[in-house]
Amino acid sequence: MRTTILPFKGFTAINLLGLLFVHPGVYLSEELMNHERIHSAQQREMLFVFFYIAYLLEWLVRLPMRGNAYRNISFEREAYANQRNLNYLESRPMYAWRRYMKRRPNSYQRKKR
Repeated sequence: MRTTILPFKGFTAINLLGLLFVHPGVYLSEELMNHERIHSAQQREMLFVFFYIAYLLEWLVRLPMRGNAYRNISFEREAYANQRNLNYLESRPMYAWRRYMKRRPNSYQRKKR
């Protein structure tokens, strides 16, 4: 659904309960659509309400940490890491986002020598 109300400023799209809200003029690339489909899968496996509770709690925990709290949420990390793999959802294990909770974000990883 194209709307000027959602998503909030600075974001191109938001997936609420499996409905995609997009600013007018935003190009819906395959990668963006796949990113949002990954969020839909996350929401369904957590029965929607638990997804939003976990998302908010993780964002609050990551707010005082170094880096971008939004980009470091495990749900977002899974979606961003796999948005270019258009076949990802075919082989995605349930609760795959959990792998991204403990692993340090790429921006913090030390370079291997």
